Order: sequence, then C-alpha cells, then structure tokens
Amino acid sequence: MDSAIVNTELSKTKKAAATAPYRDDMLKLLAMITMLIDHIGYMFFPDYRIFRTIGRLAFPIFAYQLSVGYIKTSNLKKYASRLLVFGLISQIPYSFFSPDLKFAPFNLNIMFTLLTALGILYMYDMGIAKIKSFKSNNSYTDLFFGAAAFLGILAALAVPELLEVLSNRKFRLEYGIYGLLMMLLFHINKNRRASMVISYVFLSLFYSYFTGVKLIAPNSLDWAKKLKITWTYLFSFDEVWKRIVNYRGGLAKLEGFFFQSRSIFALIPIYTFGLFDARIRLNKYIGYLFYPVHITILLLITKFI
Repeated sequence: MDSAIVNTELSKTKKAAATAPYRDDMLKLLAMITMLIDHIGYMFFPDYRIFRTIGRLAFPIFAYQLSVGYIKTSNLKKYASRLLVFGLISQIPYSFFSPDLKFAPFNLNIMFTLLTALGILYMYDMGIAKIKSFKSNNSYTDLFFGAAAFLGILAALAVPELLEVLSNRKFRLEYGIYGLLMMLLFHINKNRRASMVISYVFLSLFYSYFTGVKLIAPNSLDWAKKLKITWTYLFSFDEVWKRIVNYRGGLAKLEGFFFQSRSIFALIPIYTFGLFDARIRLNKYIGYLFYPVHITILLLITKFI
C-alpha cells in the first residue's frame, strides 16, 4: 500500500485537528481518578452504584484521548508499541481482576482495546485516502486497497465479538465493539461536537441492545447453536427491546442494560476542560503505569486484607 497517500491524509487530519479541543492532562487525571473509583466499587462495594456511575466517565475520556493521540503523535509505531508492551504487562494482574480473583487469561485488558482502535483509525484514514485517490485517477489498485482497509475495520470490530460468543465469554476484549466504535466516532467527528453527541446516543442504544442480544442465548448451548440464536435475535428487535427496556428500570433510569449510557456525561469534561486556563502536564508514562499498578494494589488488598 502507498504509505505516502496515507501520510498525506494524516497530514490533512492533523491540520484539521488544530482547532480540536485541547488534549489537556487534566482530562487524563480525571480519567485515572474515575477509573480508580470505578474499580474500587467493582472490587469492594458492588452494591453501591455511585462508584460505578462515577466510573462511567473514565473510558470515554481515554477513548477521546486515543483519538487525539493518534492525530498528534509523531511516531505511530512507537505509540502502538507502548500500548502493546503495557498491555502485556497489565494482562498479568488483569487476568485475576475480579472480586473472587478468578483467573481469566483471555479477558483482554483496555490496552489491547486501545491498540486495536489505533489500527482501526489508521485503516480508516488509509481507506479514505485510497478512495479519494481512486476518484481522482481511476486506479482500481487504490479502490482495491481502499475496500480492503474498510473490510479490515469490519473484521477488527466483528472478530472479538464473535470470539466472545463462541467461547461463552471466556474470551473478552474490554468494551469490545462498543469501545472500538466510540474511538472511531471521536475520530470521524473531530470538530463536530453536535454530531458526536448524536452519535454517542445512538452508540449507547446500540450497545444496550447488542448486550441484550448476546446474553439471551444460554451458555449451555454448543457454539453453533449459540451463534445461530445470537444471529437470529440480532434482528428480532421487538422481542429483544421488550426484554431489556424495563429490566431494573431500564431506559427510564439508565439502569440494567442501559447503565453504560451514563457515560455520555463524560462529554462534558471532554469538551469543556479546554476552555479553562489551568493546565497540568504529566509524564506520558504515568497513565500507562497507573493502570497495572493500581490493579495490582487492589488485588493485593483483596487477597490479604
């Protein structure tokens, strides 16, 4: 593939990002604090929803910062390498990260989600660049690679969900298709805040519905039957919607399957923190180290206290 075309498209994207909300480490700090509160609630106070509600702010901020970091990074390969290295480091404690300390080595931590999203954003820009090139010079080679890039995106979105269904949730990519789509939407809607808010609402509804679909098929079924039933329910909107909309107050209280929808409030700090004069700068490795370190500490507290 012609990297020059992709680099040209990236250059345009970076220029367009000049007016994007400022990537301030105040946001990173807020994400770290809310993630810690969320994980404390998950491990020690599961009956107190306030911990998990506050924690809903964390991932959208990390997702937004990944989309900004992708544009602003001077070396995409080094960025990806850092995510991979810290993903591997974090996977050791994350494999035990549950109140009962059950070993789940195929539940992949958030670093792998961010790394996958980084690849998706690159493929998206590549696909757009190739399609534009095809329109200008009628090169079917460009059309082929453009189509291949978008097929790669579809595969990156679908394969983790497919593996989760087939493995009866023994395999899981943290936030899955929901998280990957969120980062792609932040990238597509840079400088278009209204579009991002609308996209976020629809993404939240999709995630609630899709989670309901995945949980309907009993885990006792063999993988072929489970996949068939999951596929069937995916297009059984009325039946699935009736099951999820009233569960634990559902849509009205943003509970049950709609609990993650509370994360939409993260858009407030994402789009307002840049308006303040106060700035803080953190070493770029603090965020990477904080993730495995705080998980390890919580695990040690659970084990020995």
